[in-house]
Order: sequence, then C-alpha cells, then structure tokens
Amino acid sequence: MTIGMLYGGAIAAPPPVEVFAAKPLLDDFRLSPDGQRIVGFMNIGGKSSLVTGNWDGSGIRPILDTDNNKFLFNWVHWVNNDRLVVSLRFPSTTRGTLAWETRALAMDLKGENVVNLVPPPRRSNSKWLAQQQDDVIDWLPEDGQHVLMSIVEDFDVFAPGVFLVDVNTGKRNQILGPRENVWSWLTDTQHQVRVGVRRDEEKDLIEVIGRDSEKGDWRKLWRYSFFDRKDIHPIAFGRDPQSLYVTALKGDYQALYLAHLDKLDTQGKPTMDLVVARENEHVENVFRLPNGELVGFGGVREGDAARVFIEESLKELAADIDRLLPKRFNLIHGFSRDLNRYLVESSGNGVPGQLLVGDRKAGTLKLIGDRYPDLKPEDLSGKRRIKFKARDGLEIRGFLTVPKSDTPEDGWPMVVLPHGGPISEDDIDFDPWAELLASRGYAVLQINFRGSDNLGRSFRDAGLQRWGLEMQDDLTDGVQWALGAHIANPRRMCIVGASYGGYAALMGAVKTPDLYRCAISFAGVSNLVDMSRHWAGYGGSKVADKQLGNYWNDRDRLKQTSPSSRAAEIKVPVLLVHGTVDVQVPYDQSVDMDKALKAAGKNHRFVTLEGGDHQLSRQSDHVKFLDETLKFLDQNIGPGSSAAK
Repeated sequence: MTIGMLYGGAIAAPPPVEVFAAKPLLDDFRLSPDGQRIVGFMNIGGKSSLVTGNWDGSGIRPILDTDNNKFLFNWVHWVNNDRLVVSLRFPSTTRGTLAWETRALAMDLKGENVVNLVPPPRRSNSKWLAQQQDDVIDWLPEDGQHVLMSIVEDFDVFAPGVFLVDVNTGKRNQILGPRENVWSWLTDTQHQVRVGVRRDEEKDLIEVIGRDSEKGDWRKLWRYSFFDRKDIHPIAFGRDPQSLYVTALKGDYQALYLAHLDKLDTQGKPTMDLVVARENEHVENVFRLPNGELVGFGGVREGDAARVFIEESLKELAADIDRLLPKRFNLIHGFSRDLNRYLVESSGNGVPGQLLVGDRKAGTLKLIGDRYPDLKPEDLSGKRRIKFKARDGLEIRGFLTVPKSDTPEDGWPMVVLPHGGPISEDDIDFDPWAELLASRGYAVLQINFRGSDNLGRSFRDAGLQRWGLEMQDDLTDGVQWALGAHIANPRRMCIVGASYGGYAALMGAVKTPDLYRCAISFAGVSNLVDMSRHWAGYGGSKVADKQLGNYWNDRDRLKQTSPSSRAAEIKVPVLLVHGTVDVQVPYDQSVDMDKALKAAGKNHRFVTLEGGDHQLSRQSDHVKFLDETLKFLDQNIGPGSSAAK
C-alpha cells in the first residue's frame, strides 16, 4: 500500500518511520558561565552522546556515550567553565519494586577526571536507601568548586540531608541532617537552607517548614492535603532573605506571590503579596539569571516570548526574536553570566524545532542546528484548535491534524489519540506522532478531556476518580463532534494511546464497542484495582486514593472501569505493546489484558519490548511500536481494510 493508493493519485513518499521515532538531534544544550562553550546531548542512530563545543556550535565533539540500552542521560549542568555534572538514570529493583535509580557524575570537558558525586553510603546496611543520587539543590555559582546536594544517607531517618559536595573529589560534608518525610529543600540567595517540604502520604499531609536563618529553629509555614485548593508551593527566595516566592491559587489558576516570612497574619502564616496572575493560565515557573536575579515567570506562549521576562531590555530581546521567528514557541534561556550570550529553542505548529545562539552585543542570532533535520515543515500538516460541548455542557478543547490532501467525500479515516498522564495536556506545538499518522493518511483527534492539566484547577479536579467515566465520555463526545462536522469516516475510526491514553484506548473499546474499528494500547493500565494497590505499595496510597480510588473501598467501581474485567464486551481487534522494564505502569498490566482477551476469545496481538521502558527511550523500541501501529491501522481502517470498502 502507498499513500498515493489511498487517495488515488501520485504524491511524494512521506518521511520514514525512523525519522518520527528519533529523539531530537540536539537536546538540552547549555552555555558555559563565560559564554564561550556549549554542552548538551546529541542523539544519532539510537545512541546518545554528551557533547561540547564552541559557543557558536562549531567544534562539537562527544565526551560520553550511551547506547540507551540501560543507562540514559537525564541532564547536564556547568559547575564552572571547565567542569560539568551530568545525571544518568537506569532501572533497578528497589524494595521489591522496579524503579529508576540516578547517578551524578562530575567530569572535565574531555570526559576525564570523572567523579561519582554520591558514592555508596558510609553505612553498608543503608545502601538500599540511595536510589536518587542526583538532587542538586544549589549550584553555588560564585563558588564553582562545590554544590549543595540532597542525599539519603541516614539509615535511621528515611529522608535526605543536605551536603556540601566537592565536584573535584566527591568529598562531602553534611550541613543539615535529615528530617522525617522532608524530601525537598530550598536555599535562599545567601545559599542557606531555609525551607523544606514534608510529604506524608499515609497521613495525607504536605507541610512547608522554614527557619529565619541557618541556625534558627524550624517552624511550620503552611499545611495542606494532596489535591487541596489551599496548596502553597515555594519556588525561590527573593533578594530579601525574608521574602519567598510561592505559587498559590487565585481563582482557578495558580498565581505568583511574594510571601513575607517575618510578617505573619492572625493565623500565624506568612502574609503574601500578589506578584502576577494571568487570566486562564497558571503561573508555574520562575526564571533566574546566572547572577541569581529573578527575571521572569510562566511558560512561553506561541509568538509571545516577551511575556516571560520582567526586565525591559530582555522583553525587547524576546520581541525581536519573535519577529525573526514568528508564530513559534521561542524559549530564551541559558544566558552567560554577563547576560550577553543566550540560547533559543524554537519550535511551533508544524515546525519541528531548532537550536539557536544569540549575542546581544553583536546583535546576532545564529542557527546551531535543526532538532529534527530529516523532517521539513513542508512535509508536515500542523494542527488546528477545536472545541465542543461535552454531554453535560462542559467545554472541551483539543486539536485536529489532517493529511495535506483534500478531504475525502466520506471523511478521513481517523485516529483518536488521548494523551497520557492523565494530569497532562496536548498543545499546539510540534507533535511527531500526530504528524506521522497524518503523513500516512489519517486524521488525528487529540482531546484535552476533563482531568487534563493547565485548563484550571476545577477542570483538572473534575477528573479525580473519574477514569472510564466522564473522562471517557469526553473522548466519545469528541468523536461525535468530528462525525457531525463530516471530518471523520464513521466506519474507519481507531483509538490509540500510551500510558493513561492506552487505558483510554482499551476502555473506549469496552464502553463504546461499536464506535471504533480497533484499539491500540502502549503501556496502558488495564486493571485499576491492581494499579491502585501498586501505587499504595510504593508509598503513594493517598495520592492513588484521591486520583484513582482505593483498591479496597472503591473496588466495585474500579473493577467496572477496568478493561481487563470487561474484555468480553470488546468487539474490535486490539493491539497491546509494553516494555518489560516499565517503571510507571507495570508490564503485568498488559499481561493481564492479554490473558483476559485470550480467555474471552478476542482478536488481539500482544507485542513485548524486552528491556523497553515507559518512554520508548530506545529508538528501536519506538520504531517497533510505530511500525506495529501503522500495520494494525492499515489492517483495520486503512485502504485495504474491510472498513474502507
């Protein structure tokens, strides 16, 4: 089959699957403090390399490589102009549960003089505690030889202390002992540890604690429950050591406040002044320059990079970049310490992405390279925004991607592509999966169903404990909108998803058995009772109870909304794909679904990715999944299928 056959005409062959499955060629690049060099990751042929080069992108060379079979890069950061810290992760079994472990390695620019910043704990009987070993809480930029790290080392208190770590030798000195269930620490601009966040999931408690100085007593600042609308999130200290930037709800969206730790209200809590609130948008991120100055907040919007910055000259810089690169998400970051040089990551709707470097004094903006060099804008379809009313009147928003050819008279074969999370979202930015499907002749419908993020707290919380219920109905109502608009062919619909999206694909085949002609689940949840029990066993019981439901008290509802319990109701072919080292959704979830479909005598295929993870980190796994998906779609809703006749 060719796409030309699909539409009855000769058109250029679309890019191969490998192009859509590839990681970005250029990823997570950063400028050195003096602005003379860059460091980042390059992904080529399924392998990843830590590379460094000159500030303008010349002289790039690798200093550390991985084949992504076990070890994966997380991030890289400059400690000084000559030394780096790189974080890696790998799967391991911890306390009987598969989990990620991390390591932080310091090295010079040749990849030599490598030091493990968190060597095995001093007490051999506490080795099992050291799972996360890359938590740098303060880079101490004026020092350049040490960092502050949060490290679990004490066998008696299962929580991290704070250590001053020498990046040249790995030697460390504890400057703050652990406190029970405090897993996050925050320093002020004088690099003193002043705030901690306690998370006790068994007691449904989050508590922010603080102290007035490095030697002061700890006191409670705020206390709330998981998914509480009264939550307060400490972000960063201001230059005044008694001023703390936090986010908290204003109406239905998070706003940025300045909390005064030395000025308390009648309830003994810090008073807060509003810094900024944005209509219909969370203010989530605080952006600091290398000198520690607060200069911005919030995420970049399409065509509006200036909104991030406070300082006028940076606003002007961002506006100039938006004029040069219009209708894109232009993320300006990675300034050199003198604020002269900077990096820009630029992508957009139908624009795969580029990395650029600017020099303010010279007035230049230079392209370092394309992040997906084998994907050209002319090969891509792009998305358009849609919205419709759910059956209960709630407004639902989403995105539609259609092939570049004319709409067939009977509508496009359509793939419904629910996102994972489910507390996540689809947006208008470049999306390789949607573009791959559109390049093969399928329309793609992406819906931000209730429970999705960044559409207001009420919208997000409307999804709590509603898996397979109203959340699923929103997807069905989106399909009905597409059918009513004559966009989709009612005989050629398939639902495809990963993680929660995989669950939604399976539940769509259960709940609306006549709506779809096939369902594809990558790493999807199938048994909510077992998933709730899994979360509870890994220390997230209260989060699981509130988001999903309790495996014992809510077991009737959870069984009713578990695809594996209702496999007999499925009428369409099902494709299951799952990796065996999936940390987020256990591989057994797809094993259970496979068994249930077999027992019910249903048409299905189960593909196991040996050693594969939840993120399809190995390109071979990603290619395998996409190949299997396209083949399955072709068989069931493609031009050669019975649905097309």
